[in-house]
Amino acid sequence: MDKQSIILERVITEYIDRHEPISSKYLQNRLGIKISSATIRYYFKKLTQKGYLQKEHLSSGRIPSPISLKEFWRKKLKEKSYIIKKMEQLEKGAREEPIFCEYTLFEESKLVGLENYKNRFLVAYFESGEFVVPYNAKVYKIFEGLVGKTGLEISEVCKDIGLVGLGVRLKEFLEREFKVFNLCELVELARQNEEWAKEDLQKVCSGEELYRQKAGLRFLGNFLNYKFYLDINHKTKAEVLLMGHLDRNYLKVIQNLKKE
Repeated sequence: MDKQSIILERVITEYIDRHEPISSKYLQNRLGIKISSATIRYYFKKLTQKGYLQKEHLSSGRIPSPISLKEFWRKKLKEKSYIIKKMEQLEKGAREEPIFCEYTLFEESKLVGLENYKNRFLVAYFESGEFVVPYNAKVYKIFEGLVGKTGLEISEVCKDIGLVGLGVRLKEFLEREFKVFNLCELVELARQNEEWAKEDLQKVCSGEELYRQKAGLRFLGNFLNYKFYLDINHKTKAEVLLMGHLDRNYLKVIQNLKKE
């Protein structure tokens, strides 16, 4: 990276950790390169003119703009799945930062057989129990080709081919545990975006948004929404949704996930 990029990224990482304007002198002491505070101030001015940094009235320091924060998180929150040893790794990170977090744990259950009951019901036999829906010849044929797959894999197939409602029902059948942390952050999002709250707040609180949303990063004004999958010790699967202000330290949550 060039000096300008190094300075911008370090301003962002320091700011999301401290939530205070970053001065040139402070940054000079934190950077791992030889650079004068005057040079840092020069880059501060350039980055401010470009819209990547902002200057608060009562401070000579800089804070990252929403534009730079969004670019930063696009680079840092690319992964769609993580392998961890225990759920405590997620819970610890979520509790340390005021980030809304919800997750669902699922049974790792394979489809072992099917039955067409009198053309009225389709009975899908999973290792963990029976999943029953109204009979549909098209769905029966799809499921027939998926015998041996896990319920979560089948749910994703349903979503990909437009059978979203069926995929959601299957996930509900497989659900083992649903947890929510830091509702205050979600309330703040609802206050700042009433239109979003009317349409989606209930879906998030109930877990429906978590079921339906595809893995990846999205932005809602000055908030972000990041869904990803967890493989816990190669035995249990989970889906996770993080939501919060752009300047929250999502890196801490991710770093906890990657700890051995």
